[in-house]
Amino acid sequence: MFQGDERGLNYEGFSFDPKEIDYLIVTHAHLDHIGRIPMLVKQGFEGSIISTRATYSIARLMLQDAGTIIESKPNPIYTSYDVDPALAKFDQFLDFDEWLEIGENVKVKYKNAGHILGSATVKIKYIENGVKKSVVFSGDIGQEHRIITAPLQRYKKANIIFLESTYGDRLHKNINISIMEFKTYIEDVTKNGGTVIIPSFALERTQEILYLLRQLSLKGLLKKIPVYLDSPLAINVTKTFLNYPKLFSKEIQQLIKANKNPFDFKELIHTESKSASKMIASKGGAKIIIAGSGMCEGGRVLSHLLRHLADSNSMVLFVGYQVPGTLGYSIIHDKIVEIEGNKIVKNAVIKYIDGFSAHADRDDLFEWVNGVKDLQSLYLIHGDKQKMQIMAKKFKKRLKGKVKIVKMKKRIKL
Repeated sequence: MFQGDERGLNYEGFSFDPKEIDYLIVTHAHLDHIGRIPMLVKQGFEGSIISTRATYSIARLMLQDAGTIIESKPNPIYTSYDVDPALAKFDQFLDFDEWLEIGENVKVKYKNAGHILGSATVKIKYIENGVKKSVVFSGDIGQEHRIITAPLQRYKKANIIFLESTYGDRLHKNINISIMEFKTYIEDVTKNGGTVIIPSFALERTQEILYLLRQLSLKGLLKKIPVYLDSPLAINVTKTFLNYPKLFSKEIQQLIKANKNPFDFKELIHTESKSASKMIASKGGAKIIIAGSGMCEGGRVLSHLLRHLADSNSMVLFVGYQVPGTLGYSIIHDKIVEIEGNKIVKNAVIKYIDGFSAHADRDDLFEWVNGVKDLQSLYLIHGDKQKMQIMAKKFKKRLKGKVKIVKMKKRIKL
């Protein structure tokens, strides 16, 4: 599913006949990877969907929420009634490092991508004309060190790699520096009685933020400062996360074994109902509000922005990338912002922390590929053209020119 300036592409048909596809292999449950599955099924896909169990559990929540939002828009590509038939196609579940045969001389294996909970990279082994071949599809790869998830796994051998390039042109700020910045911003605003609004993605980023706020709480730095988790989707995703303790970092696993919830603390208030959400505005004094959507394209965060964006004693703290064309991008870059027909002069403090990214940066991507033996070809995907060109130039030195940038809807014979 496309976002921001590219959202119009969601209405374009697929460049293949969905009826001819036997398997859909899902890497993880972010909407840019799964958001059009109901559309695929609606247009005739009758095959099998393969995923990890965690990805399926999260995909249920993400697609049900997406269906409700999409059907409220003009010319929806599908409705909430199309979601259950799509979810029914998820019928094969793989653990990491487990092989699944999906046809004669074809088998599939997952490894942990270290991106979000349950995310996977994919290796496909097959025999064609008597020749053994292997292809790795990266999905989205995480940073080497994450806040709550287990680290990514690597492949020793592959003939062909399809590699994401989301941050192929830059290095992320050190995660520990970003954590310090986050905690400092929270303390600076709340000690002066201000409000911190955190537009946060319901999947993974919210759970990371809750874990960091829990640390502040344990140090006594959030006394009498309510923290509102104002997102039913994020609340449900957080509950689902706890069903998969083995997929967390060792530190999180130890907390769970000790019967401690890594995403809960005494100042945290879940506001599931609309009435509870509206009551937040009546609470004076310092407070922290975590609400979706992460790019401010809808959801409960809009009402909080309408109330606080013009307030110089408030802060909007972005903890995730904002796609050009989204309201979040406008809040960061423009002085006057329009929300639901209201033009607001921005007086609140705006901060953006980029070190929390769930994506690998340039060096992480190079290191992930450079450890693979028998590599013959590299295909770059999932990134801006300029970023892929930068990556291609560097990789070509090693692979002697066998690096290609994949164009949309292009069919490739391996």
